[in-house]
Amino acid sequence: MSTLSSPAHELDPESVMRNVLIERAVSLAERLLSESVTNATRFETAQLRRLGKLIEDERGRELVQMLTDDVLRIHSSARAARRFRDVVATVGIPSSLGRLDALMLRVGARFAPIAPRLLMPLVSRRIRNETRGVVLSSQDPAFAEHVRLRSEQGVRLNVNVLGEAILSDAEAAARLAAVRSRLARPDVDYISVKITAVCANLDPLAFDDGVARASSCLRDLYRDALVASPSKFVNLDMEEFKDLALTVASFTTVLDEPEFEAMDAGIVLQAYLPDSHAALELLGAWAAARHARAGGRIKIRLVKGANLAMELVDAEIHGWRQAPYVTKADVDASYKRMLESALRPEWSDCVRVGVASHNLFDIAWALVLREGLTNPTQIDLEMLEGMAPAQARAVNAAAHGLLLYAPVVAPDDVDSSIAYLSRRLDENTSPDNFLRALFTLRPGTREFADQAERFRTSVSRARELPTSSHRGASAEARFSGRFVNEPDSDFTVAAVRGALVTTADQQPVPLTTTITGRGPGGPGIDTAGIDKAGIDTAGIDPAGIDTAGIDTVMATAQGAAARWAEASAGDRRRLLDAVAQNMARHRNATLAVMADEAGKTVREGDPEISEAIDFARYYASTGREVVDLLTEYGLSVRPVGVVLVVAPWNFPYAIPAGGVCAALAAGNAVILKPAPETRRTAWALVNQLWEAGVHRDLLQFVACEDNEVGRHLVTHPAIGTVVLTGSFDTAAMFTRWKPDVRLLAETSGKNALVITAAADIDGAIRD
Repeated sequence: MSTLSSPAHELDPESVMRNVLIERAVSLAERLLSESVTNATRFETAQLRRLGKLIEDERGRELVQMLTDDVLRIHSSARAARRFRDVVATVGIPSSLGRLDALMLRVGARFAPIAPRLLMPLVSRRIRNETRGVVLSSQDPAFAEHVRLRSEQGVRLNVNVLGEAILSDAEAAARLAAVRSRLARPDVDYISVKITAVCANLDPLAFDDGVARASSCLRDLYRDALVASPSKFVNLDMEEFKDLALTVASFTTVLDEPEFEAMDAGIVLQAYLPDSHAALELLGAWAAARHARAGGRIKIRLVKGANLAMELVDAEIHGWRQAPYVTKADVDASYKRMLESALRPEWSDCVRVGVASHNLFDIAWALVLREGLTNPTQIDLEMLEGMAPAQARAVNAAAHGLLLYAPVVAPDDVDSSIAYLSRRLDENTSPDNFLRALFTLRPGTREFADQAERFRTSVSRARELPTSSHRGASAEARFSGRFVNEPDSDFTVAAVRGALVTTADQQPVPLTTTITGRGPGGPGIDTAGIDKAGIDTAGIDPAGIDTAGIDTVMATAQGAAARWAEASAGDRRRLLDAVAQNMARHRNATLAVMADEAGKTVREGDPEISEAIDFARYYASTGREVVDLLTEYGLSVRPVGVVLVVAPWNFPYAIPAGGVCAALAAGNAVILKPAPETRRTAWALVNQLWEAGVHRDLLQFVACEDNEVGRHLVTHPAIGTVVLTGSFDTAAMFTRWKPDVRLLAETSGKNALVITAAADIDGAIRD
């Protein structure tokens, strides 16, 4: 037994009792493990032994993952055979395989490409046998027979119709129909469904619309559950952090309606999200008020969470902190804290808890806590179908009942099965996962003692665990002179959505005249017009500037360039840092301008603004380093004088910002000539730079046509470099106008997307 952190005589009575309960749970977990080892069938024992060896072998884990995710996904036998051969050649034959499996793998890899139609079905069958029972067939008689057997064992099923990537309303309607059809069966009384599985393209940015659409689907499901006799149970599942607030809001919205306020329904919360603690508090308080009003109860299904890899990738792409806790120890402590919080006495009549776990210590802890409840039915024990059958039987006997989460899929829906299996393999083979240890765990071993100590620590840490949300900008100082990516807007945060809506309500009205000139104070500029977003939109019509006006602009730029070339590296860095900060402050106003003028959606415009800020910060932090490095190599580095930036219409903010900031960092003056379609967006950009401290002579704005005036601008002898992003034809025109022009041109092209036979088709379509 572990030594407690403080001597018993220093602990208060509550802590002493808590330690007693902890040790009772450890003993119960050991008993459950012993019973599961004893009652395991020969097949289950052999399967556990094989999986245990594979999981402990790095090459074995890689082989299982690749065979499942690569080979099974391919519908063509010939292609699958070639991929099978390549996977085996790449990974090799793991030493953890038994002789027969190793021989079959070696022979199959060699001969499958020769006779793919004969051998590949055998390969697929062999792979599927190792995960038999984890995903159930949706077809009868197999499904009906499985439900009947579970019922005889005293086990209920929580049926989940697999298939989560919904990309169209038609597909969403078909999925909703499939779920309703499953719920209508007389042998199904409990289902789980994600709102994202029955509503296409839900987005927290369109929060109210998402809640309305999801609520419409939920009403259909809840009505189906209510009209059944006896009534059935619908549980809301979820996978991604971005769906948490949408799911909770849809759940509470519909169940508050008079038609549904007396019914029981469920929702899942993931303990690996700190945000789930606030969601639990909200749901509990809401459930208490609803129960007092109408009698309805809710069930909160507690899971630890199985989407860590995707959440990490999503956070890194957007520059956010990952939403889940960083360590497994924190997740375990969070799970204990949520369980105890949900069991508070004032919620005992209105909140039930589903303890969904394969960790025998968590299950034992729930059973020990259940003994102290005035209403023991407040806790249900839940496990995954087919994942650890011997342990499930032991838990069922100890708990006097068990609910199994049972995914079902049509036999021809291979992709949905593979997606589920791949996620479970990834989750359950991670080093800290209890199920990975369960393959070889035995009572009385060092490994069991280690798991017991992890459990004790998690319970002890539960009450002190931080529960504040991880989301928001990075804690790193973003304007400290070194390059750090600007985070995108996180629209899961209500305040971020609210600020955007407030700005959108004040979006600028379309202008009747185009914008051009050097800005307020320049030649011929009328400074009267200010648009609704606070952006100075005064200017002269392009027809109002002639070649003489271009000469004036150039003379001004040359003078500014000479002065700016003498500025120190520190001055340039500080100015561009200020530019980056000012761009960030005006993010929502810029989004409004781009939407109003260029038709850019917020999802398209927001990362473009982040990229523009990154340009400013990158050139601020690294521009001097590049110059110093080139100087070390014996090169003479000096500004070119005046840089003309010719911007495109399709990326009207980030691309001109990149050209302007690069030129400024190198000590040049800049003239920005925007695309005719997006002059207002470019005008917003230069206003932000002027506001940040860029001198109006150093950065000038000229919106002229591509006629003789435009030609005079591009070919002017004062121009040192032209930076163009646009069509190839435009670049060719510039070189015809001035064959010796120093032109840095990024011209249009088409990118290819290669989709292999092993691809996740839904993911490819989304990309």
